[in-house]
Amino acid sequence: MSKNNNSKKRKSGFNPNRTCYLTADGKFYYYERWDDDAKCVVTQRLEVGKDLSLELTIMLDESDHDIDLQDRYEGELHDPLFDAKVNSYNADPDNEDAVDPWDTLADKSGSPYDMLFAEPEPENPQVAQVRRVIDEECTEAQQDFFFEHFGKVTQLEKMRQTEVAETGKLPSSQAMTNRKNKIIDKVAKSLGVERVKRHKYPKKD
Repeated sequence: MSKNNNSKKRKSGFNPNRTCYLTADGKFYYYERWDDDAKCVVTQRLEVGKDLSLELTIMLDESDHDIDLQDRYEGELHDPLFDAKVNSYNADPDNEDAVDPWDTLADKSGSPYDMLFAEPEPENPQVAQVRRVIDEECTEAQQDFFFEHFGKVTQLEKMRQTEVAETGKLPSSQAMTNRKNKIIDKVAKSLGVERVKRHKYPKKD
């Protein structure tokens, strides 16, 4: 009996950037979807054991947990104080006295003479290879995805919400992850390595 109760406890936690979640008691799974008739995003509720099997619920919860970890790891790479300054600066674009935080970063490039006449540093061959793959082997949509997610460090969930606002269609969280993995697979293949995959769930008969 205790084993069954433990199987219903969610692994994922509350994540405001994620539009799907399993309730703490493990009885319901909520997710947001685009309603073509209402022309807006609505929240769908599924009852575990009735609308959704326990096995599928566990898989969804583990997937949500993976997204939480990914968001946490990406967030740990940011400087919260610097991000707060950037957000404050962007919140008041009409303030002429405000200083862009990016302009306050120390310039360690040296003197103007060194900047003008210094020999360029050789580029890392692997970086050059990644650039070639993105420029030559990726579609325009994949290039935009790459620069938004890896360049601007925009979280997948925010990109997902931007897409529904622009197109009226809400891609699933898994679809966004799949897009990311396709790009990583192309780069990994060119470097002669394989992408580290998270989980492989057994196929149903």
